[in-house]
Amino acid sequence: MKCGRFWRRVVGGALAVPVSLPLWGSEAAAGSFALREQSARGQGSSFAGAAAGAGGLSSIFWNPASIAFFPGIQSEGDIALSRRGAEIKPDFTTRGAVAASGGVPASSGDIGQTLLSGSSYGSYQVNDRFWVGASVNTPYRFTTKPNQNWAGQVYARSARLNTIAATPTAAYRVNDWVTVGLGVTLQSLDLTFKNAIGVAPGSPSAILTGDDIGFGFSVGATVQPRPGTMVGVGFRSMVHHDLRGRLLPQTGMGQPIRTSLNLPETLSIGLTQRLDERWNLLAGGEWTNWSRLDQPAVVDRRTGQSVTGLSFRYDDGAFLSFGVEYLWRPELTMRAGIGFESTPERDDWHSPRLPDADRIWTSIGASYQATEKLGFEIGYSHAFARQAPVRITGAAADFSGLAFVGDAKPSADIVSVAWRYRWDAPAKPAIATSAGGNLLY
Repeated sequence: MKCGRFWRRVVGGALAVPVSLPLWGSEAAAGSFALREQSARGQGSSFAGAAAGAGGLSSIFWNPASIAFFPGIQSEGDIALSRRGAEIKPDFTTRGAVAASGGVPASSGDIGQTLLSGSSYGSYQVNDRFWVGASVNTPYRFTTKPNQNWAGQVYARSARLNTIAATPTAAYRVNDWVTVGLGVTLQSLDLTFKNAIGVAPGSPSAILTGDDIGFGFSVGATVQPRPGTMVGVGFRSMVHHDLRGRLLPQTGMGQPIRTSLNLPETLSIGLTQRLDERWNLLAGGEWTNWSRLDQPAVVDRRTGQSVTGLSFRYDDGAFLSFGVEYLWRPELTMRAGIGFESTPERDDWHSPRLPDADRIWTSIGASYQATEKLGFEIGYSHAFARQAPVRITGAAADFSGLAFVGDAKPSADIVSVAWRYRWDAPAKPAIATSAGGNLLY
């Protein structure tokens, strides 16, 4: 197969679906502002076993070694539509303090609405031991927008953070039971945070903007200790961003600023266990080093003096999920899953820009093989979240002199769909496969 033809197919397949389709803003889906919905197939099982290949070709987001489960030349495009909401309600003391200062002692209104996002993947099997491919994703993103005039406007009027990451990937099958993989990531980040300069209705806004391009990597391995069992481990590195931008008043040029954000590394573990020709059990775990964000200072580039700060004050986050797959018919696989996610936000401090809480994921989904080359995925999740306390006190880097105490109740519903296509002629499988086309181990 000629090199030019190979790259046209891999790159064309990987870029067949746009990465991010920002129709409306919303809260992030995973812990804090990480987007978990990178896989429609994984969505249907609450992402259980994704690092072991249970997410289909999109599993390479969690583990680059999983690309070796997919023979020939394949591509996949995923789109997720999510509806999230949260209303921040200040407590009685905060309402009284805001009213006494001439502000509006009102709640935020619904700060999140609807998000349409996408990801795309491509793979090429060079020989019986070596695979290459690429993925394009939005690993981190959030947009929230409270009412213009509300009790917490000095801390949040609107906030937007967006990333786009492109990751070329390669995997090598060491022997019949071990495969290793590597990816190199180029990631762009831009943000715009807006808050009121004063508590009075109609107060002008201070606007912080910044952008940067950073680099990272991913590594992973899959191990098949016995027939029917697959274990996968994947690691995505920290990506360091040195953001440069401006701190703007409502009018004027503003002051040039810089700040740093270290977007966290993530360790993922997946397990799939084939029970018989129809049933698969799935399990997964994930740890994210959110605590490295801390409270980076925003510095005037001309003077080197700190002018404000970005308050994250996170602990680390974790996610645990379990799922099941059932081969209903040769062309149709059904799945379901449940997951528990712990928020990285501390109990004594939650930001009004992005209130977050521990949540339970419940999910269902299906795969349908329309032809020997073309298949489709669908997944749905509902996240049940705990009450999220919102706390801004003097310990916060962006404390303005007015304490804010309140509560929010986040909610989320997500529907993901995907198409996948095999560009070469597939060989007839020698053992049972799911409707997604990958081996049931």
